[in-house]
Amino acid sequence: MPTCCSNASVCSEQSCQRRPVGSGRRTELSKVSRMPIIDMHTHTISKRVEPLIAGQYDPMDNPYRRDMSPESRATDAEQGKLLPRLMLDVAARREVMQRMGVDFQVIAPAPAQQHYWAAEELQVALSRVQNEDVAALVAEDPGHFAGMGTLPMRFPARAIEEAVHAVETLGLRGFQIDTRVENLELSNAAFDPLYARLAKLRVPLFVHPLGFSHGQRLGEFFMVNSVGQPIEEAIAISHFILGGVLDRHPELDLVIAHGGGFYPFYAGRMDHAWKVRPEVKRLAAEAPSSYLKRLWFDTCVFRTDLTEALVAMVGTERLMLGSDFPFDMGDDDPVGLVNRARLSEADREKITFGNASRLFKISKVGA
Repeated sequence: MPTCCSNASVCSEQSCQRRPVGSGRRTELSKVSRMPIIDMHTHTISKRVEPLIAGQYDPMDNPYRRDMSPESRATDAEQGKLLPRLMLDVAARREVMQRMGVDFQVIAPAPAQQHYWAAEELQVALSRVQNEDVAALVAEDPGHFAGMGTLPMRFPARAIEEAVHAVETLGLRGFQIDTRVENLELSNAAFDPLYARLAKLRVPLFVHPLGFSHGQRLGEFFMVNSVGQPIEEAIAISHFILGGVLDRHPELDLVIAHGGGFYPFYAGRMDHAWKVRPEVKRLAAEAPSSYLKRLWFDTCVFRTDLTEALVAMVGTERLMLGSDFPFDMGDDDPVGLVNRARLSEADREKITFGNASRLFKISKVGA
C-alpha cells in the first residue's frame, strides 16, 4: 500500500508535507528579537518502531487513516517524501528553523507511533525506543533541541516506570499522549497515579490527537483532521475539567495542542451547562472556563484574530509558540503570527520564549 513516507504508521499522523514548514518568507522578527524563539510543538519519528510491529499492525486499522478519503490518502502518499529527512536530519531541521526565525525546538514523537493497541511488553518497548531516539536526536545539538517522550498509557504502572527512566536517565522534559487511550478517557481514575508521579517529576503532558474517535462522517475534505482533531481536544479538556483531574492534581501541567481545539472559543456554552445541569458540576468545583488558565496551550491557530481571542480566554502566562513542524497542517510562520497579534512586548516574549523555557526547563539556547 502506498504511504506518504517509508513508514506507514507515521503517515497517518497528519496529512504530510506539501512543502517544508517554513519554506515561505522569513518572518519579520523586530517585535520578538530580544529573546530566543522556542517552538514547543514539533515532531520526529523512530525508525525502530516499524520492525517491532511488523506483521502485527495494518495501518488501515488506524481510525485516522481508515476514515480518511482515498483522495486524502493519496495526498499523504505524494506529500510525505520529505518527512523523514526533516524529522531525523538535524541540519535539515536547523535550516528550516532559521527560515522560520526559530532558535530552539522541543521535539516529540509523531502521535501515530504511540500504538496503544499493543500488548504490554510491546507497548513498553515501543515507548522505550521512541524515547531513546528522541534523546539521541537532542544529544546531537542540545543547544537547539529538547525532547518529549511517549508512554505506554494502557499500562499506567509501566508508564510510571518509563516516565521516571525517560526523565532521570534520558533527560526528557515531558511526554506527549493522545486525547484518549483506546476506550479509556483521560479522566479515568486508572491514570491518577501516573498524573501524581508526573507532577512530582515536574514534567508536563502534551495532549495531541490523532484524528477523531468517531470519524466516519469526517473522511471527505480532510475533515478528519481539520474538524476532528479540534473536537478531540475539546473532549479531552472537558474530561480533565469535568472529570475532576485538575482538582485532584492541581500541580499537573497539561499542554493542549492546536490552541486547545474548539474548547477555548466556545467555553461559554460549557459554563452554562455547568450552571444548569447537576451531572456536569458533579466533579468540577468551579465553572469550566475558570480552569483554562491552569492549562497550557500552543499558538497553532493560524489566524491573528484567533490568537488574540485565545489570549483573551486563557491569558499569556501559559501560552507558547508552537508550529506542529514538519507537517503540512503546521504553521510555517508561527513567529509572524505572534508578531502580528496586538500584544505587549512583554507578552510576546512570554509566548515566544519565557513560558516554554519555564515549563521545559530550558536554561540555555545556542551552541
